[in-house]
Amino acid sequence: MDENRCWEIIEAARDEAGPAWDDLDGRLAAALVRQLTALAPEQVARFGDYFRALQLRVHREDLFIAAFLIHHGCGDDSLGDFSAGLVGLGRDWYTRALKDPDCLAEHPAVRGVAAGRVDFSVLLTERFRYAPLRALQALTGEEYDGYYDSTEPVYLSDPPPSVTPLPCRLAGLAALFPQQQVYLRQLYPQLTA
Repeated sequence: MDENRCWEIIEAARDEAGPAWDDLDGRLAAALVRQLTALAPEQVARFGDYFRALQLRVHREDLFIAAFLIHHGCGDDSLGDFSAGLVGLGRDWYTRALKDPDCLAEHPAVRGVAAGRVDFSVLLTERFRYAPLRALQALTGEEYDGYYDSTEPVYLSDPPPSVTPLPCRLAGLAALFPQQQVYLRQLYPQLTA
């Protein structure tokens, strides 16, 4: 298992889940569990290492702002679910969002949220986030308090992109979610002033 194989599995799950935005979390999670239960437990554990490393790259202030705007607020748990949601969009959107969080204003799901056609929690994918754990449990019959950790270091191929400097103004997302932008400025003026 390496990063490229991890992305292949994620992309296969994304393809299997289909293009609809309704219940994206449930469909992605079920598809990922199906993909992973075809592997050996050690491979699933290693996949989990890479999956978590990809999610951790999303834990940045500029992407927090994007999550806040799209999802009408964002806390620690929501940021974790949003990080899984970005991974679940596939490698292309994930990479684009890391380079420029404001590009999410162009994503069809986000535009659907802004137009009221898609549920605002579409990218909060908690079930998808924990799908590797569920796959491991299905394969081994054991309960884990957290992911089984293979203890091998994870090296992602691309260096982390530079973070948008604060204060951060995501003009595209702010235009889609003007009320949320006002609320964000009230709560976190140091991030957006």
